[in-house]
Amino acid sequence: MPTHSIIYADLIHAYLVLADKFIVQSPKYLVYEVYAMGWEARWRILANVITELRRSGESIPYNVINDLRLAKTMIEIVRADMLRPENISRLEEYLSNVESYVLSAAKVRFGDKYVEDVLRRLCELEASGMEPEFQVRFHPGLPRGERWVRVQLSDETPLDLIRRVAEEFGLKYRVEEDGYALVYGDEEAVRGFIKRMASEVRESKKG
Repeated sequence: MPTHSIIYADLIHAYLVLADKFIVQSPKYLVYEVYAMGWEARWRILANVITELRRSGESIPYNVINDLRLAKTMIEIVRADMLRPENISRLEEYLSNVESYVLSAAKVRFGDKYVEDVLRRLCELEASGMEPEFQVRFHPGLPRGERWVRVQLSDETPLDLIRRVAEEFGLKYRVEEDGYALVYGDEEAVRGFIKRMASEVRESKKG
């Protein structure tokens, strides 16, 4: 898998954790919708390269075409059912399979400059919209304008972990009656908290 695809997959995984476990002052379906749009744009870039390869006389393997079709279907499945990480993994697998073939075949057919342009477009896509959008909303008991995130208490995100990371970023926190911890404070600190928590959960799954 190309290095930039690994980074892309890691970021997607991190924010899937965010969408599943975190409420960041905006409905979590918006987080998924951003990434559904990103996957679709990535799919379109790869599909366009395949079209150009075909026009140049390249015979595209059946498994690549099949993975491209399955990726398109999986994008719609993810849109409809946004809480199944296994669907995201399949989608990433299909797209990565297509991408690996496309970059290799395009280099042979069209040269390094063409591949560099494709990589640039993919990297620009990855770089755009990776941060969750913060909106200022009133939360009972907090000063107006404070940024906040609610984290669901679970085996993956226990209170001890939330407390430790919140304190590292100089954030305040409190446990609410519905089983969430409210973490709040400076905007950049909240962003850092979210990234660190996603990373911690990712590492715990690997272990």
